[in-house]
Amino acid sequence: MKIAIVGTGITGISTALELARDGHQVTVFEQRNAAAEDASFAPGGWLTPLAAHSLTAPGLGMPLRQLQKNTSLLQASGRLGSPTWRWMRQWKKNEALIHKHGSNPFGAALHAMGQFSDSLRWQHCEDSEALAERKRSTLILLRTPQEASFWSTQIPALKEQSVRCELLNAAQAQELEPGLGQDIAWLHALHFPDGESINPRLWAQHLRLQAQELGVAFHTGMDITRIHHNPVGVEVNGQLHPFEHVVICTGAQRSMLTACGIALPLMSIWGYSVTAPVRDPLHAPRSAIMDWEQQATICRMGQRVRITAGLEMGSTPEAAHHQPTLQRMYHLLNDWFPGGVQLASAQTQIWRGARGYLPDGLPAVGASQHPGIWLNVAHGSHGISLAAGCARALADMLAGHDAAVDMQAFSPLRF
Repeated sequence: MKIAIVGTGITGISTALELARDGHQVTVFEQRNAAAEDASFAPGGWLTPLAAHSLTAPGLGMPLRQLQKNTSLLQASGRLGSPTWRWMRQWKKNEALIHKHGSNPFGAALHAMGQFSDSLRWQHCEDSEALAERKRSTLILLRTPQEASFWSTQIPALKEQSVRCELLNAAQAQELEPGLGQDIAWLHALHFPDGESINPRLWAQHLRLQAQELGVAFHTGMDITRIHHNPVGVEVNGQLHPFEHVVICTGAQRSMLTACGIALPLMSIWGYSVTAPVRDPLHAPRSAIMDWEQQATICRMGQRVRITAGLEMGSTPEAAHHQPTLQRMYHLLNDWFPGGVQLASAQTQIWRGARGYLPDGLPAVGASQHPGIWLNVAHGSHGISLAAGCARALADMLAGHDAAVDMQAFSPLRF
């Protein structure tokens, strides 16, 4: 079939690749001048476990109420009654339902898709360490007894899902990450031996090359006017290009969806990354760690280190960088890995990008209400983690086959 993809982030590229593997004629359109230039440009490289991310899903990760209490972690703009506040109320309502009933269908669906993605990600990759700067083993660093107690209650559920993890004391964690600072107060670490981190953009570019080898055509720098559903096609520079199917993979961007008559409660949440060269490998991280209290991840990427943090709701692309967040990130890097990173280097890169979230924490993957128009959007912090599974599932559904995982929870029609 003749299929168009709109968007060349990790999700769009992965979707194009899976469709091309099935023998379809795939064309990818992108408004930016290169692939992986938006949310996939410099996000955190933390792949697994999914439960560690900020706003993972209602009932997983740090509760939204707790994030709201700490304005250094989350900044929310907009008046009461605005889309921002309506979205937050729905998220907290979902958290309350999970607490009341004791089960978490959102977390179960997310875990199933995460496992499916894990099973696919490296199938066609002979050297993931070189191609994606892949690192294994992750640590969540816990500063207080309350944090350790919280995660102790999560461990049984994680182990039921076959997630290997163990609670370590500081000395045991230091053996895994010798560069951890001695002057910062912390008590425990949760160790995930099978946890992974990668360089997201490097991996996206590798997948793009694979897709091109299978005949996928990438058109970047395009003025995409709108997506049509009758007839199905993509309008570029005022000219309609007809296709049998169009898959929208535009992440946090709502304009394409709105113009196509698709209404989703999609919230753009902005975050930051700072990437700097390694100063001394002995004092730099070996793999990836997360500071749970500060909701920040620090990942090793080859000869560089990247820290990610920040949650800005109701913001815009033009907004100035939130300097207190950046200063907090600099301090965290120096505190956790003193002497390990060259923050003053001219090669240090500051990046700000948006992630799209729905109020149940799950992406929208599948057919829209318009025949021929498909969605693969709103992956939140999990774009790189879920890309392989969501792409494969969508390709199967588009071909009229059952996906390997239950896709009901991900249906775009659930809202």
